[in-house]
Amino acid sequence: MSLMGDHQTGSYWDHVTGECLHGPLKGRRLELEPLRHMQAEQALAQFPDARIGRSRLPLPFGLTAGLMKILVRLTRGRFLPPGFAGSMGAEDPRRPRLEMGLGVWTDSVSRYYPLEVLKAGGGVLLDVIDNRKLLIYLDPVSGTPTPLFADVQDAEWDGRDLRLDGGAVIRDGRLYSSAGDELPTERPLHLFARWYGFSLTFPSCKIYGNAGAGSR
Repeated sequence: MSLMGDHQTGSYWDHVTGECLHGPLKGRRLELEPLRHMQAEQALAQFPDARIGRSRLPLPFGLTAGLMKILVRLTRGRFLPPGFAGSMGAEDPRRPRLEMGLGVWTDSVSRYYPLEVLKAGGGVLLDVIDNRKLLIYLDPVSGTPTPLFADVQDAEWDGRDLRLDGGAVIRDGRLYSSAGDELPTERPLHLFARWYGFSLTFPSCKIYGNAGAGSR
């Protein structure tokens, strides 16, 4: 999907796994932290002094992006620019290449949760990964899937709040106790991405909902 380079060493890094793929530091790996997708209002609520960067695509790029969206719809999610498609490895045909979903991974497990499966479940999904209970919910503000390790059996929406059994509540991506105190949260490494990107990065990944792919 993208390759990041550093000026200091001239090395190039996989932005998902943190692994150096080319250059003097090839084989080294950066420490990773989960990245939460959020809208500006959510970021400012949590970080009032945050600065928001905005940019606009030049007209030719904007027109090209619009044309690509049309081609994606016409080809039912199969279109990719020829030069881009030719640079990819062998694709995994188990899901549509441009399908969006949440990829979650640990040292021993990589699993993909299709967005349509999450929506079909009312925007809430419970799973077990590495013997830990995992809650995935569709954030009502940003519209992106968000994972959270939580010892829960059930969760229900109350407007924009997600109420967990036991009294805790998730509000604007933050976890609060029944008394209203904010609680620490732990999230697995995850990425909201298209199927082709996640499956090419993690070729042996499981797909949630497939036989033997969940609740482990």
